[in-house]
Amino acid sequence: MNNVKNLFSLNGQVALVTGSTQGLGYQIAQGLGKAGARIIVHSRNEDKARETALTLIEAGLDSSWVSFDINDQKKCENVFSKIKQQYGRLDILVNNASIRNRKTLSDLSPLELEEIVQTNILANIRISRHAIELMRTHKYGRIVTISSIAGQLIRFGDFAYPITKQALNTMTRAIAVEFGRDGIISNAIAPGTFTTEFNEKLTQEKGNITKMQERNPLQRWGNPMEIVGPALFLSSPAASYVNGQTLAVDGGFSITF
Repeated sequence: MNNVKNLFSLNGQVALVTGSTQGLGYQIAQGLGKAGARIIVHSRNEDKARETALTLIEAGLDSSWVSFDINDQKKCENVFSKIKQQYGRLDILVNNASIRNRKTLSDLSPLELEEIVQTNILANIRISRHAIELMRTHKYGRIVTISSIAGQLIRFGDFAYPITKQALNTMTRAIAVEFGRDGIISNAIAPGTFTTEFNEKLTQEKGNITKMQERNPLQRWGNPMEIVGPALFLSSPAASYVNGQTLAVDGGFSITF
């Protein structure tokens, strides 16, 4: 029984969760912290990062914070250098930070298109590479990338986001193949519709609620706390032989038509 419990223990591990001051990122950070991990909260906004870390500390969790724009290559490099100096290791990376711009291709400006590609794809590759450098030192690591069911399911008026999320699914597999021999396991989570702050307006529209009840076998939106179990599993020793997979956490939305 003790061995089973240890499968999900993150005691002594260091975890960086990008975009973790709200929404699913915050729930994941809190969940990994409760499993024993030392959580590094991240946000572009330093005040938000600090406040979130202090909230976790007040809840009895081990937490610190970093603040940088994931598109800023120099700051990203500096932050990982500081993580190495402070902790000497990084065991878990959750690639959660991303942006969405619900527009058609015709309506997206060249700058908007470049921004979403840079943020959702290139920045996550860069962060993963820095994390891998630290993980290879100890021949152990878990990379969990937050993708989306939008990587498989396309809706009119949302051209770029699904492309970037499908790219993250492929990045997940590429990391798994290239670095599995170094003890680094890479998987992704593809969330469905959750009642996060980002989706607040959508959940207030009766039409969206009706569509959800028609399409989702559970006939409801996901509670943000329901992301914790899958994230903990893929971050833990329990997932030691799960590699290169994308786990849909959507109540069954993506299997119906």
